[in-house]
Amino acid sequence: MDWLTFIIGLVSSLVLVPVARIVARRVGMVAQPRDDRWHNQPTPYFGGVAIFLAFVISIVVTGGWNHTTRWLLLGSAFTFILGLVDDFIHIAPQTKLIGLFLAASLAVLSGNITYFFPWAAANIAVSILWMVGIANALNLLDNMDGLASGTALVVAAFMAYFFWRSGNGELLTLTLAIAGATLGFFIYNFPPASIFMGDSGSLFLGLTLAALAISRGDQASNVLAVVGVPTLIFLLPILDTAMVTLTRLLRGQSPAQGGRDHTSHRLVALGLSERQTLLVLMGVALLSGLSAIFIESLSYNLSLVLIPVVVLVLTLFSAYLGQLKIVDADSSAQVKRGLLTNWIVELTYRRRVLEVILDFFLIAFAYYLAHLARLGTPLSVMDTVRYLGTLPYTVVSTYAAFFVFGVYRGVWQYVSIDDAFRVIVAVFIGAVLSVGLIWAFYSFEGYSGWMFFIYALILIFVVLASRFSFRLLDRIVSPVNLQTEIPVLIYGAGAGGAMALRECQQNKALNYHPVGFLDDDPLKAGRSIHGLSVLGRLEDVERMINRHQVRGIIIASRKIEKTGVSGKLLGICKRNGVWLRKMHLEFEEYS
Repeated sequence: MDWLTFIIGLVSSLVLVPVARIVARRVGMVAQPRDDRWHNQPTPYFGGVAIFLAFVISIVVTGGWNHTTRWLLLGSAFTFILGLVDDFIHIAPQTKLIGLFLAASLAVLSGNITYFFPWAAANIAVSILWMVGIANALNLLDNMDGLASGTALVVAAFMAYFFWRSGNGELLTLTLAIAGATLGFFIYNFPPASIFMGDSGSLFLGLTLAALAISRGDQASNVLAVVGVPTLIFLLPILDTAMVTLTRLLRGQSPAQGGRDHTSHRLVALGLSERQTLLVLMGVALLSGLSAIFIESLSYNLSLVLIPVVVLVLTLFSAYLGQLKIVDADSSAQVKRGLLTNWIVELTYRRRVLEVILDFFLIAFAYYLAHLARLGTPLSVMDTVRYLGTLPYTVVSTYAAFFVFGVYRGVWQYVSIDDAFRVIVAVFIGAVLSVGLIWAFYSFEGYSGWMFFIYALILIFVVLASRFSFRLLDRIVSPVNLQTEIPVLIYGAGAGGAMALRECQQNKALNYHPVGFLDDDPLKAGRSIHGLSVLGRLEDVERMINRHQVRGIIIASRKIEKTGVSGKLLGICKRNGVWLRKMHLEFEEYS
């Protein structure tokens, strides 16, 4: 019966989507090409109707409607109608938000609430906010062909697994019906899409799946699972919404406006095709869902190790994408900066609050790993109490050392060896201070200096990994852009050559891709500078031009001009249709 639900939803969707496409064209439900979308021709957006009807057909045939699920289904139906009205007449954002709160309140009546707090009122309030937030997040994610439907499909598949494993047949039926209906639509929505789902589809899928994700809270094996499973399953839309909201506020723009600044747009800006971007983001959703499974299949202590790693890696990747400048702050959509925007800019750039918050989690994570390494896994109740009791002392000590040694003065994009040295010194000083504070104000019983030495080593690794992550991602991402960048050779493998290489790598406006160095010193042949090899000397220039399809050569040494090599080099470049430029750095007096 369970698989029948999925099959009925799939077949119904495959039949209804083409019908919805025809009806949409006749009633004028067609999205015209615009700047914040990818399509370049009018596309119908009645797909949400097909998804919802396929879902309804599936649950009616298989008996998914009953007294347990009726309020959830009524909330889902209300959300669909709200989205459909918005597709037709574009209701005001605040009106749509009120409607989503009403729909979420209906879903709560079926018992779809989280069980994180000991107070029922708090659980109900958080559950409603969760559903409304995820519905809006999936709606914002619907900015590229197949992205929202593909993400919803992955989420539904993982939710079906959880309900199957727990034996919850009623909610499994609903989830499989959604999965079948969404898969049928996804086939038509895969780029290049022939139909869009519209708000009727994205809001319906978002709120329904969000309600299902927390309806299993009382079955979770631990507190981490109650919060972690739903968060990880929806991690992609959550991170995308957070990044878009923060970057728009920093630019002085409204988070509610449209724009080409989502995760998908930024990946395309890095050089990925639309289909590659879709597959990458669906891979992220898949990784997040697998991590959610690990929470309940692994031990509690091991989950506390693996899950933060996944979340931190994806968060840093989102931060890396967020710092890419793909939208100008002075765009026509810009609004005047208000008090909130100025406050966020102050906290983000001057007070470095985001870095401070990140370091809190890194400190707590490193301190926890040190406890596991010293005391073994799983931690006993007494060990856990001791960890939580001494963590504040460790956090305060480490933060104090970080501020004293200027850890927060550096810029991540240009982090250097000097910055790394500051981190190393600050971490060890912070560890020593932690020992002193714990000894003086808590109890050092059960601890040893070796545990804090392990803590220092782990913290150094994770902090440096976070700081150098942007440069590492630059190295990983740079090959993606090879088809658009200009391959160049750098003549001069000395200090000037290293400077030219850094400028080419960090100044994206140049659009240069250095393929290697040239230098007349035979001792440098075959060596590498910052990972780039010295390919040869003057007599090798023509061969290197042909081998690497070089379009330009940059002279990065003044000695080359003095020895007369530049004249020979210019002749070679002219014969091969390659430009020759020299790097010029000079400090002029301002008057």
